[in-house]
Amino acid sequence: MRVCIVTVAGYVHGIGGMQGHTIDLARGLAAAGHDVEVVTAQHPEGVRSEEYEGARWHFVPVPTRYDRLPMRHPAWIRGAAEEFARLHKDHPFDVVHSESTSALGLLRRGVHRRVPFAVKFHGNYLGLARASIARARRARDLGSLVTEGKYVVWISGQHVLPPDAVYRFRVCEAMVPSRQQLAGTTRSFGLRREHVHVVPNGVDVTRYRPRSRRDAQSALGLGDGPVLLCAARLDREKGIHLAIEALRGLDGVTLVVVGEGDERHALERLAESLAVSDRVVFAGRQTREAVATYMAAADIFVFPTEREEAAPLVVPEAMASGLPVVASRIGGITEVIDAPGESGVLIPSGNVDALRTALAHLLGDADARRRIGDAARARVEQEYTIERMVERTLAIYEIARRRLIGAQ
Repeated sequence: MRVCIVTVAGYVHGIGGMQGHTIDLARGLAAAGHDVEVVTAQHPEGVRSEEYEGARWHFVPVPTRYDRLPMRHPAWIRGAAEEFARLHKDHPFDVVHSESTSALGLLRRGVHRRVPFAVKFHGNYLGLARASIARARRARDLGSLVTEGKYVVWISGQHVLPPDAVYRFRVCEAMVPSRQQLAGTTRSFGLRREHVHVVPNGVDVTRYRPRSRRDAQSALGLGDGPVLLCAARLDREKGIHLAIEALRGLDGVTLVVVGEGDERHALERLAESLAVSDRVVFAGRQTREAVATYMAAADIFVFPTEREEAAPLVVPEAMASGLPVVASRIGGITEVIDAPGESGVLIPSGNVDALRTALAHLLGDADARRRIGDAARARVEQEYTIERMVERTLAIYEIARRRLIGAQ
């Protein structure tokens, strides 16, 4: 099968859920013997095309968004469609896969009438708005309340601009990464429920695997004391401030924060104000290989997000590494950690006291950490491998193919 993946987030565009999923899907499809080409956003060094892990990546030299407007840039909508047309003319594709609304331009040109079309949504407007309102209700000051108000306005603009992005994807077979996302995504994009399917994201269980903790800590220059790990984009939604606040009362424990974002300086100031800055390591943005090493060096993975996560890849990655995960009971996380207390620990979102209590319990019980970590690894091996994701995705491509044939 010849597959075209259209995405604004490629392997050169930082680390994030959509980037990780696109890379893993392209690599997994190629490993299964399929011909994969990816149309993606411009390369920071001006590269136009190159091979990466079995797939051919094509970089469209146009912006994907405006700097100050919450909408997709028309240049990307046109450019992605033109790049697809060029590739399709030389060697026709069997299916188009859109990462969220990245392939809007192809739909505008009616590609779905000639080529089976599938879309993978990684979140939805209603869920993001609902989580923002919940954060606003917990706001400690007027500034935080105003920030959440601005955020809702911004994501509302992203959702309705351009206006046809809300309804054009009704013609596709749609995928969401968790059952929890079904209702919100269906309503957000006006989809037909019978055309929305659950396809969980997969992780590389060979990269993320249990390894020698001592060797990993030595390689990273960490001490031999207890290590907590957070890996996320550093913005207010991810709840990293809660992990820093939880350090108070956890003496002798180091928190490693992997990731970059606008909140880094605020988080550094918070650590200083709480007198725990000597126990917080900001490791910055890291490669996926380096993240795997940090996971091997940690005792517990912490994911105190306040965002309604569709299905964060970093949680099953940590579980595949044999780590006990303490995460917020929100969004699709509750499906990955399907047996709280056995495959992981869930806490109320935004509750620092519950987070500190859960961490203290696990830090004091090595047997519990080992038992939960083993169950977490088994859970990922059963449901969240890249191979399972590719198998399920191919099944949706086949549904899209049959649907197109039936419509002709």
